[in-house]
Amino acid sequence: MNSKTTTSDIFDINRKTGALVLGKNRLDDYATKFLNKHFKQALIEPMALPVEEMIDAMGLTVGQVSLSRNLDIFGCCLLLDGHVEIYSSEDDSTKSKYFEAGTILIDPASEEIYGVGSRRNTLVHEAVHWEKDKRYFEILKIKNRIIDEDFTPIMCRQSQTFFEPPEGKKTKDNEIKWLEWQAHRITPRILMPKESFKRKALLLIQGYSSKSQRVSCDILIEDLSEFFITSRLSTKFRLLEVGLKEVISKFYDYESVYNEINSTRDFTQITIEEAFEMLDSNSTLQNWVRGGRYVFVDGYFVLASSQFVTRKKGALALTSKDRKNLEKCVINIREQHFISYANTDKDFLGFATLKKSEGIDCRLLTFHPKFQTPTDYEEDEVYQAFSDELTEYNEEEEIELVKMIGDPTKSLCDCLWFLMKNRNWNYPEVFNEKTDLHKNYHGKIKNIKLNNMSKENLMALCVGLKLCSRVTLQVFSKSDNKLDFYTDPDKTWVRILDFTPGLNIQDFNGILEKKSLKLLGSAIKE
Repeated sequence: MNSKTTTSDIFDINRKTGALVLGKNRLDDYATKFLNKHFKQALIEPMALPVEEMIDAMGLTVGQVSLSRNLDIFGCCLLLDGHVEIYSSEDDSTKSKYFEAGTILIDPASEEIYGVGSRRNTLVHEAVHWEKDKRYFEILKIKNRIIDEDFTPIMCRQSQTFFEPPEGKKTKDNEIKWLEWQAHRITPRILMPKESFKRKALLLIQGYSSKSQRVSCDILIEDLSEFFITSRLSTKFRLLEVGLKEVISKFYDYESVYNEINSTRDFTQITIEEAFEMLDSNSTLQNWVRGGRYVFVDGYFVLASSQFVTRKKGALALTSKDRKNLEKCVINIREQHFISYANTDKDFLGFATLKKSEGIDCRLLTFHPKFQTPTDYEEDEVYQAFSDELTEYNEEEEIELVKMIGDPTKSLCDCLWFLMKNRNWNYPEVFNEKTDLHKNYHGKIKNIKLNNMSKENLMALCVGLKLCSRVTLQVFSKSDNKLDFYTDPDKTWVRILDFTPGLNIQDFNGILEKKSLKLLGSAIKE
């Protein structure tokens, strides 16, 4: 008896919208249809798909532009004439630019960071959109001709790679998310067609055995990845999708190589020291945190919004509700057991990683944009609305402070006491708690008798006052001290202020201790 047909078996077109309706069991069927039309030879024999040649034959043009602050967006395809927001890293701004339909835009940094497989994947992803979704947007434009809507193309985001939209939600936005889900799932099936990929994999395995070579998952994935010019992660998943799990799970290194997929714990809580170490060593995570405007709270990088973060006893904290819904607002730091193998470094290309050893147990903390949950928030607007919660900064205070710094009749102590009064540091005990500096310094600053304090103590004051890096530099300009941005400890101080604003002196010192740098604060009188 045939099993009952489900939504996973659908391969149809929505007659009202023109959208492709494609079930999970029919993804390879669409990939086969696509290749039959555009490059049939890839179905006949295993090969690296000539992507650029195919794109050119489809009449598409390719341009290179930066599309996002944090490199979440790899590319897009203009299915209709329209405008795209182009990002400039020079002044951290975006500008709308017009492009004609049939233009694929791709971020050149994606190949630089993630390899040539990333570029090929993005190009095929956008070609799939052109093939299956152009009619949908043409119909949508006709339906919306009265309001003259300018349609933004679907953006190929890393954070949507494994995202699955809700079923049964009949909105335009959700329908478009399903079109993107299809493109993410279809693309590797085009680059690695089911039958020819499986045939190549089995031939390689047979070849290893004939040479009395110990059969290795790591070597198999590397050889397939190089042959099809795809990422190792896509190749790993493809081996499972084509039904070879039973075969490869018997190889001696299967558990180690597939740990990343099979045994990873999501949304791991980490220490501020671990957070900074991961940030300090990886520009991708830096860009994600800065670009998405995240702050470090309760062991997580959290979207800087009062919707998710509250203030308890003077400190930032995750709301009780969102502790149970971390995927809504938290950067996904994953944890897995770690056993090194020959191509470990290639498997973690583009990742931020940090090894943790507890006795003989070695674990790896990892971040990658692919494993993030996409958000619908306008990050800049959210962050600006929340920024006052991060530090004690406010615009009026900074304006007044700048005037005092420029006034030759005002001293460094005058400036510091102005800031301290604004925070109600009226007592030495409060001063000591906030800065780890000796209580006597409180009176000396108040009485303008500490204008020649050391660089370390001035930084402790700036941290305790919760000044952002920009205001901290202004305060330092009033002193005899100058910060060296390229030499420690100054370099690390400024990076902490930039990456994790609003830390208290204890957490700040925790990072310094981890980096074997002298702690701020002193019990010794100057």
